[in-house]
Amino acid sequence: MSSFSRLLQNALHEGRKLAAGPIARASGLSMAIRLSGMGLLFVQAVLTARLLGPAGYGTTATVLSAAQVLSSAAMLGFGALAVREVPARRAAEQPGALAAFLRFSFLATLAVSVVVALMASLALVPAVPVAEAMRHPFALGGVLVVPLAFVALFRGWAQGFGQIAMAQVPGEFLRPAVMVSVLVTVAIGGLAFDPAEYLIAATVAALVAAVVAWVWIARKELRHLPAPGDWVGGRAIMAASFPFLGMGMIAILQGELNTLLLAALAGPRETGLFQPVARLMPLLALPIQAASMRYAPRMAEFWHREEHERILSVTGTFTWTTTLLTLLAGLAIAGAGPWLMLVFGRDFSASAPLLWIVAAAQVFNAACGPLGVVFSMAGRTGIAVFGQLAGLAVNIAVGLLFIPHYGAAAAAMGILAATVTWNVVLLIAIRRILGIDTSILGVLARRRSAR
Repeated sequence: MSSFSRLLQNALHEGRKLAAGPIARASGLSMAIRLSGMGLLFVQAVLTARLLGPAGYGTTATVLSAAQVLSSAAMLGFGALAVREVPARRAAEQPGALAAFLRFSFLATLAVSVVVALMASLALVPAVPVAEAMRHPFALGGVLVVPLAFVALFRGWAQGFGQIAMAQVPGEFLRPAVMVSVLVTVAIGGLAFDPAEYLIAATVAALVAAVVAWVWIARKELRHLPAPGDWVGGRAIMAASFPFLGMGMIAILQGELNTLLLAALAGPRETGLFQPVARLMPLLALPIQAASMRYAPRMAEFWHREEHERILSVTGTFTWTTTLLTLLAGLAIAGAGPWLMLVFGRDFSASAPLLWIVAAAQVFNAACGPLGVVFSMAGRTGIAVFGQLAGLAVNIAVGLLFIPHYGAAAAAMGILAATVTWNVVLLIAIRRILGIDTSILGVLARRRSAR
């Protein structure tokens, strides 16, 4: 049997092991919701491209990217912090303190998001130096920040209560479903639709998602809590939220950076041409994201118990299976690129080759293993953040140097360069600090030494 055949056989064997294990079983619901939401987002992207064209799509994408970044900042890290604080306070049987924490996070998010919206409304003032065509979109984007921040906050609350569907359905399924309904109505009715009207629809969709999330969590969980007790830990909680805010901002910037750089350096057309590629990237990352739902807490348990052999075994299985699934997804999506881009419109055909670049980035990311998760679960979150910052810096450098000349192609290369950078930095760090190798090469080396 050839080495490639043995490699493939081992990968399939490990895939069957993972599929039968608790990680896959626990993440099944999450994957179903994510896939449904991604399907809706793809339809939304196609309709947006058809209705607005590359330039209009670029304008709305720029504002939506800025709104995502600002809403993450407005949430102040409380959504991610709730994932830790809610179960901790429930385990400690402190319902009054839990209610007080939730009230504090709600009011803080409301205050900051409203301030952001008011500041964005200054774009309507003629004296403010903003391109005339962008005044109304920027102001509307500021309003959009408020419901987006609460969708993310309520997601963290629900996840802390252990409610997977409650955490994901409003933002990842309902919100794009409302947008698709609006866009289909506009398309069938042959109505005029400009970026400002699109952003109004996006704000309504986010508001619907936020209201549904609030009603759902209030009826399911909040009604069982007592009235909030006296809150004296605001300063400590704010301090605790800052690391989560930093990690969340880096993650959002990695997703939205290239859209913002394209808007600033290459104009709305190149920004619009890049959007189908950006909308397909989450599908390439789905195997890692779905498997991580259960893998991360399992790693926390193993590190606490110092079960190093189980860490290596489960991590090796994770790396094998996610790499194989990501490779298959990359080949399928990049191979079908010319036809996928035609769905968006003929103008987008030039973006098809870029799918091979971002697919290569995701396969490399999977082949290096779950580096960030391992560091975080081992209590070394700062190292994971450092690696992400290194990747972000490289992405910015590539964008500044090459986007003015090569547009969307340079944005795709920036993603690849950033992905390689942060994975290489973290691979070196994990070998030196934790003494393990999560990559495919590390898994192969352990198998050879075990024979």
